[in-house]
Amino acid sequence: MNRIPPFRKAVVAFLATREASLLEEWTESDWAKQLQWLDRSGLALPVAEKLLESENGPQIPPSILCALTKRLCDNQDRMIAMLELFDEIQRKLKAGRIRFCCLKGFSLITDCYSSIRERHQVDFDLLIDANNANSAAAILATLDYKLISANDSGEMRFARPWTRHLTANSWMYDISEGPAVELHTRLWEPETELVDFAIPEGWNESICTSAVHGLTIPRLAPAWQFVHLLLHVFRHLLDSWVRLLSIYEIAVYLDREHENYQLWQEVCTLAVSDAELASACVLVLCMVRAAFPGQLPGPLNALCESYLSVDSAIWVRHFTEQWLFADPPGTKLTLLVQRQFCEDSAKWRSYMLQRLLPLRAPHSLSQDASPTVKKTVRYKSDELRYKLSRLGYHLASGYGYLRSAARWRHLSQLYNKRTMQQFQ
Repeated sequence: MNRIPPFRKAVVAFLATREASLLEEWTESDWAKQLQWLDRSGLALPVAEKLLESENGPQIPPSILCALTKRLCDNQDRMIAMLELFDEIQRKLKAGRIRFCCLKGFSLITDCYSSIRERHQVDFDLLIDANNANSAAAILATLDYKLISANDSGEMRFARPWTRHLTANSWMYDISEGPAVELHTRLWEPETELVDFAIPEGWNESICTSAVHGLTIPRLAPAWQFVHLLLHVFRHLLDSWVRLLSIYEIAVYLDREHENYQLWQEVCTLAVSDAELASACVLVLCMVRAAFPGQLPGPLNALCESYLSVDSAIWVRHFTEQWLFADPPGTKLTLLVQRQFCEDSAKWRSYMLQRLLPLRAPHSLSQDASPTVKKTVRYKSDELRYKLSRLGYHLASGYGYLRSAARWRHLSQLYNKRTMQQFQ
């Protein structure tokens, strides 16, 4: 197992406790080595905001505080520019009588953050009725958005072709040329038929609003919103990597609304509509509390006691940390805990083979780059390096999975009902 840099654990502990001493022991060199991870994990901005909120906060190197402050300022400009474009898209959809709501991003500003600059956003995620998908696509076309990809699950991605070449090392807080738009027609969109849930209907009857910089944002009602946040993390769990920011947002939500008994009862009612859905939600809740310790609200704690499986308990205690703190593109360790959600052994073996030995052509470096950009020598060179890095990732991550599988089997034999009760 790869060793997790202690700095990363200290950052998460600081966000959970606001203990200044957790960040004061790190040198300028320590910070500099982890700035890229802070950016990619999404935690750079919340850390910066918390450092600036208190005059008596931790004493960190001035150059690092300056670098973090620049991120906040640049991201504020970025988010305001994105908000203006979102307003344009929103007005067009409303004029076309398309009922929709915003997922993640802007919809979380008032729930989880003190200001718009604290949350980095890449694209717009909009939930619509499946019957309105074609109409919504036609409206986006009038804003020069082109369909880039569409999944069987109902997700469609639209983008304006980029005229600049961006790489994984580009400054991510620049004002975007044109954020992509993802249209979703379901709260849960399975990327594989192996894992699917019976999600209750009614989200479109439970749309509420929040105000961000004076703009009204349509969003899911709180219980639906929270369940979607859990499902968003679970979907990434079925892949290889999730931004720690997504875990942090759930932790903030839990702490701010801890005494809102009605909210958590509504969340539980939605979750238990399908036993597999409840199990998935419980897995994510336990992962969140493993990263950001704290008491779960009473109803959610009862939900965990009823639906926490042995596999999930093993995963949370022994493997979650390694996965959450990994660098992108992450690891394939989640295959260990994912197995419990697939009953068909033959389909699972086929799926495992595809995940461990992907024979399909790797994805391109960027779906959103224009044809002109893709013809440049620089882009082709970067794409070649990207595809080679993906090959290296599959080899290393596949080996890491196989090495961990033996430990998983051993732990599974050790865990019994009594151990489960102690865990809970």
